[in-house]
Amino acid sequence: MRLSNVIRGARIGFAAAAALGLSGLAGGAAADSGGLLNGFNNFNWKEFFTYHGSKDKDKHEQEQQKEHHLYCPEILVLDGTAASQVHAGTPPTNMNLRYQYALGDVVRECSQQGDQLAIKVGIAGNVLLGPAGSPASFSVPLRVAIVDAKDNEPVVTKLYRVAATIPAGQAQTEFSLVTEPLLVPFTKDHADDDYTIKVGIDEGPEKPAAKHKE
Repeated sequence: MRLSNVIRGARIGFAAAAALGLSGLAGGAAADSGGLLNGFNNFNWKEFFTYHGSKDKDKHEQEQQKEHHLYCPEILVLDGTAASQVHAGTPPTNMNLRYQYALGDVVRECSQQGDQLAIKVGIAGNVLLGPAGSPASFSVPLRVAIVDAKDNEPVVTKLYRVAATIPAGQAQTEFSLVTEPLLVPFTKDHADDDYTIKVGIDEGPEKPAAKHKE
């Protein structure tokens, strides 16, 4: 997965979906760099983050959070990784498309845990069947990387496989992921100066888990 080419601001366009006439993806949801709760249509990100651990925060830690404001790193979608298509034959055409993965909204939430910055990332998207596809279960490969802004090298990178099922009689389904807190060294409140979060659909091989820093 290339870490150099990015789509700024995580606003995703679905040109491939539009070309296929798949209007369910053509709009493309968006999340600006500062908005945690900009929704994926009707997806309740606030509830989803709440019930994935934020209720268990220590009261002392919550008081510390109130004393200063963290500037969470910008979240970007890597160029060319907002959608992925699988075809039934070659050359690939609209008519032999089996299915397509496509990202919708990407969001993040940050907190300080001692000398560590904890970042949770949320990703939502769709699986759509093409003319050559049929209802089935799918495993969507999603890459999340936290990149050092100084050298553009990943400090943490992890590949998630998210299950999604299109039931009989349906042509699409949604998928969503909220990661566990990903920990990187905390240096200052403006964490957006230190790191960038990069995400995308990654069909490639697994990558090293982290870069060790002194």
